[in-house]
Amino acid sequence: MRKILLFVLFLSSITYGQKIIVTPEGLKNAEDPEKSFIVILEEGKTAKQLFDSASKYLVKAYANPDQAIKAKVENEYIRFNTHAPNFITIKNSFAKVPITADYLIELSFKDGKIKFEVTSIDMYDKSGKFKLLFKGEGALRGYYVYNMKDELKKPEAKTEIESYFNALISNLKENLKKDPADQW
Repeated sequence: MRKILLFVLFLSSITYGQKIIVTPEGLKNAEDPEKSFIVILEEGKTAKQLFDSASKYLVKAYANPDQAIKAKVENEYIRFNTHAPNFITIKNSFAKVPITADYLIELSFKDGKIKFEVTSIDMYDKSGKFKLLFKGEGALRGYYVYNMKDELKKPEAKTEIESYFNALISNLKENLKKDPADQW
C-alpha cells in the first residue's frame, strides 16, 4: 500500500509541480517556503466549474459533508474540516504511537486555479494528552518533528505528513479533471 502511495506521489510531483512540505514553522509550499499555500492550476476552467467540481468532490468524499463544510461562498471559497483518526504513526523510544489529526483546509477559486491551504492542524495521540507539534523540545508536552534549533528529529513523521497532504492534493486534482457531466 505504501509503495502505491509513493508511486502516486511521484507521478503527481512530475505532473503537477507544487507540493506541501513540513518545516519547523508548519506546512509550506515546497517551491516557495514563505507561502503556506499551493496553487492548483486547471487551465481552461472557470472559477464556477472548479468550485462545482470541488464541492462535488467533498460531497462524495465525506460521510457528512454538511458537518465537514464550515463555510462556503458560491464560486469563490470553501472551508472544510477533517478528522483523521489514523493520520500517521510516529516512533518514540518505546513504541509506535498512532497520531490523530483535525485540520481545516481553505480552497479559494479563480478562473484556471485554486488556492489550497491547510489553515490549522491539531495532531495528537490516542489519549489526547500528547500533541505532535512541528517544533519544540522536551517530552512533557508532546512529540516534535523539529527541535528548537530547527534540527529534524522525526524524519518519518515529516515524510508521512507530507505524503498525506500531497496525496490529498493529488486526489483533489484528479477529481477536478473529471467531466462534471458524470459520463456513464
